[in-house]
Amino acid sequence: MQPIEIQMLPCNESANIGDMERITNIVNRVYAASEESLWKHGAARTTVVEIAEFTSRGEIAVARLIGQIVGCVRVRRIDQETGEFGMLAVDDEYQGTGIGRELIRFAEQKCQNEQLRKMQLELLVPRKGSHPAKVILENWYSRIGYYPVYTETVDASIPKLAKLLAIPCKFVVFQKEFR
Repeated sequence: MQPIEIQMLPCNESANIGDMERITNIVNRVYAASEESLWKHGAARTTVVEIAEFTSRGEIAVARLIGQIVGCVRVRRIDQETGEFGMLAVDDEYQGTGIGRELIRFAEQKCQNEQLRKMQLELLVPRKGSHPAKVILENWYSRIGYYPVYTETVDASIPKLAKLLAIPCKFVVFQKEFR
């Protein structure tokens, strides 16, 4: 496989509608598969407008292979000591090749360079029972150093998102401290 190039999209990249559409499509396809049965039929994880907004704030990093976007992650500061990554997605064709891990490393390094002490992520899971893809993700995040610190209901944190869910869900918030 060719080397993967990972970089933050420049804030002015929001004008490139093709890239915004590509990122949106990757995120929506990946999350539709990994969160099957959690969302109402036809619910989309994100929109081109939302991705463009995140990009304009300097929050979207992409992985490129031979110039084509094959994955993405949203990276942002949430307080004086904590960064967060979310919307981690790798195009179906490239899953299992280490691109997701490299996107997380990139996000962690970016936050460490900004003198942040820890990183966090939110994992959407059913309030009752479990979801096979989410169990795999929980195990993966634990293996790379993340641990659950608290949970919060989707209804309380993002009410507009809760309306799109097919079943009651919660966010498990994971963190990792940098050494």
